[in-house]
Amino acid sequence: MIIIAALMFSIFFVEIHRFDQKWKLDFKPFNCASCLAAWIALALYFLPVEITEIMAYMFTAGSLAPIMRMLFLKIYKILS
Repeated sequence: MIIIAALMFSIFFVEIHRFDQKWKLDFKPFNCASCLAAWIALALYFLPVEITEIMAYMFTAGSLAPIMRMLFLKIYKILS
C-alpha cells in the first residue's frame, strides 16, 4: 500500500499537475517522479496505516481520472 500511495502521489505531483514548476520547486526530488516516490514512501512508512491507505486511494483516483478521461475521449473520437 505504501508503494502505491507514493507512486500515485509522485505521478499526481510531478506529471499531472506539475506542482514542481508551479511552486518553483524545479529541483530533485520534486521534479523527478521516481525520486519523489522514494522519499514519499519513506515518509509514509512512518505514518499510521490508515493515513497511508487514505493517501493511496486519494492519489490513485486523482492520477487515474485524467488518464481515463483521455482514453474515453480517444474512444469517443474513434467511434464517432
